Amino acid sequence: MSGGENREAIRTGKAQEDKTMNLMYFGFASVNVRGPATGQLYHFSKTNPVQAVDVRDAAPILKTRLFRRIR
Repeated sequence: MSGGENREAIRTGKAQEDKTMNLMYFGFASVNVRGPATGQLYHFSKTNPVQAVDVRDAAPILKTRLFRRIR
């Protein structure tokens, strides 16, 4: 990506789209969560508790107390 493309991505918010954080689910049943910012569907289960979640979706999901950020 050229310097001009980088500036355009930052200006339009597209640079943010590539950022994710790992969230771990602590519930017992499988759950599908739709990201409120992106509309992305995330599937968490006891056997697959960690998902990479877009940072724009992470804050509202973390408020549920069923999820924790892991590094």
